[in-house]
Parts: sequence; C-alpha cells; structure tokens
Amino acid sequence: MMASGRTWIVVLDDSRAQFFRRETSGALVEAAPELSSGNGEQPAQSRRTARDGILRDAMVATEAACDRNECDRIVVVGPERLLGALRRQASDRVRVRLWRERAGEVSTLSADDIAQSIDAYFR
Repeated sequence: MMASGRTWIVVLDDSRAQFFRRETSGALVEAAPELSSGNGEQPAQSRRTARDGILRDAMVATEAACDRNECDRIVVVGPERLLGALRRQASDRVRVRLWRERAGEVSTLSADDIAQSIDAYFR
C-alpha cells in the first residue's frame, strides 16, 4: 500500500483551490498554497471566468507536484461540474495519478471535515 503522505488532496470550489497532503494519522496538512480568485459576488460571466482561472491554476500546481514527484495518487474533492472540468483539463501525468473523486459542495468544509469525508478511501 502507498504511504498516505504521498497522496495529494485537491479541494475545489468556484472561487478557490486548496492542496493537502494526508498524514499517516489521517490529518490533512497544506501541500501547496491556496489559490483564490478573490472575486466575491460578481456577475455570472465573471464567476465563470474566475472558476476557469482557478481550474487552470489548480492544474498547473498539480502538474508541478507530479513533476517534482511529490505525489503517487490524487484525490479530488469538489462539485461534480468542477470534477468533470478538471478531468477534461488533466494531462496524462495527472490523469494516471487520479485515484478517487468525491463530489460535493466544499466551500464551507474545514480541513478536518474533508479528512473525515475521504477517510474511507484509506481503509
């Protein structure tokens, strides 16, 4: 079985992307700085543009982690529409490491909540 510390957790919502690494204890620690659009309440077109930018930046950060051999597998957590968009944008380097996906709204979840929601994947 692969070490937990080699699993990246990418958490997406419409305005930000967070990157965690799962410790053996099950706790999540920051693996890369959070990305944020900082747009707040904007018209629909601006929100779509911000979401596309977050996805693009999240993919760049995830590919960089793969290039640096920082992860063996990737778990992506976020709304289904973002999971689908991420799959379409994923390079082969990222795609082969995609291990699990968890669809759901994550904008109000803490790192502990996210860790609990994916804990079953590691049993």
